[in-house]
Amino acid sequence: MQHRRLATLALAIAAATATLAASASPTAAAPPAAAPRVAVRSGTLEGLRRGNVEAFLGVPYARAPVGELRWRAPARVEPWSGVHAATAFGASCPQLWPQPSFGPFTREYIDVPQPAEDCLNLNVWTPAGHRGARPVFVWIHGGGFGGGSGAIEIYDGSALAAQGIVVITINYRLGAFGFLAHPELTREAAGSGAGNQGLQDMIAALEWVRDNVRAFGGDPRRVTIGGQSAGAVAVNDLIVSPAARGLFTGAIAQSGSAFGIPAVPLAQAEHTGEQLAETLGVRTLAELRALPWERVQGVVLGYLDADRPGARHFNFRPVIDGHVLVEDPVNGASRPCTNVPLLTGFTADEFITPGPVTPAAFVEQMRKRYGAHAERLLALYPHATDAEATASAGVAARDAYMAPLVFWAEARSRSAHERIYPYLYEHPAPSSAPPSWGTFHTSEVPYIFGVLDRTRRPYTEADERIARQLQGYWLNFIRSGDPNGRGLARWRRYAPGATQVMGIGDAPGARPAVSNPERLEALRAYADAGGTFSPM
Repeated sequence: MQHRRLATLALAIAAATATLAASASPTAAAPPAAAPRVAVRSGTLEGLRRGNVEAFLGVPYARAPVGELRWRAPARVEPWSGVHAATAFGASCPQLWPQPSFGPFTREYIDVPQPAEDCLNLNVWTPAGHRGARPVFVWIHGGGFGGGSGAIEIYDGSALAAQGIVVITINYRLGAFGFLAHPELTREAAGSGAGNQGLQDMIAALEWVRDNVRAFGGDPRRVTIGGQSAGAVAVNDLIVSPAARGLFTGAIAQSGSAFGIPAVPLAQAEHTGEQLAETLGVRTLAELRALPWERVQGVVLGYLDADRPGARHFNFRPVIDGHVLVEDPVNGASRPCTNVPLLTGFTADEFITPGPVTPAAFVEQMRKRYGAHAERLLALYPHATDAEATASAGVAARDAYMAPLVFWAEARSRSAHERIYPYLYEHPAPSSAPPSWGTFHTSEVPYIFGVLDRTRRPYTEADERIARQLQGYWLNFIRSGDPNGRGLARWRRYAPGATQVMGIGDAPGARPAVSNPERLEALRAYADAGGTFSPM
């Protein structure tokens, strides 16, 4: 894990320093570099130095949400005396652990530190010296709101921080601990929001950034939030949340706008909470709070979990509670409470499973997905042979998330005059062994963070060029709210009526969002008739 790498690096540096000191004369010996320290509002932190970047890991931003604080809004972290060691990642929030490898997701995408309920911590990477007022990038991890951590290896902020920004990754409560609603919790909250403890954690982390980031050389007036998958859904939730108003100045949502995870009405979420209590054999909120977290987690199937005796799937995700979240941002007519530039899009192969698809299977899939609109769409996607059906299945899946992105961007840009930069990322990630998963969900993240590990995947110089391209766009956006800059293909913001997005990857430039105009209009007719889009 990453904290082990940091510890190993620290030991190596110490050993090298000792060797040099022993071989040099006393007058020529240079004192070892002191570990970096910063003073935040709650006390002093000591971190790690890695080249020209300093890292402060496992920094608490709120009190441990245990005992009576379980399922409450996060409480301000208590001050400490002395120096707090910020040299290793903190615990992950309760979740299935360890996560199993699956599909294209090798360990660098999914390994997290061992979970514990005391998990509200964040990690900071900053250029050494903490001089100036640098733009800040706060990353919200994905994981279906049921897994993940800010300590996942592909989120290492060192490479981005070395280019002059402050990078922060955060943990937030997950699953039953982050999104539990219950009638007793609603009464206890007394109108301050219920069922969105995970979103409240994100807001508390952003408040910590506002109050403390200057100590790391960051500018609290230039904070861009970003996230991928569930993290991108959370970004859009925060944009429309009154409770997050004014805490950020830009937003990046990767694989989670318009086609993400819809929020749950409060009454429905409360019913789910009652079902959880019944499954656990308890009747009151006090009894729920008294249970060990492992007992609660043990009856909940994670988003990647296999069936287990005594466990079941519960629907834990953001809740329309009337305070933290007053409307669902999946609806393009939702109004931003923090109207900021938004960079958003998808990868080319988000929901495509490799392998042949038969004509009969393709027809069944389309009819199940589109109902009465399926025949019009089937006429537009060739599927007479296995080869045609397999190709059309991939294209149809892509069209099914790019079309709603266009519809959503059009509605938002008209209703809120939001500055939106939509994209389609098209560079396939290399694979060490068949099958090839193409440009799979999350495949862009290591490129953006600049952590292409050639020992894990056969990355080449071509991949490094793509990484520089993506980092160029993302860093420009983080610095100015506009992704454009020298040496990069022009990326135009969305204009009402447009049907093109920015293609980034191997051949950057504008391209149609949907594979052809006839298919776009058929999908628009489906949407206008009340059809909803979700993974194929």
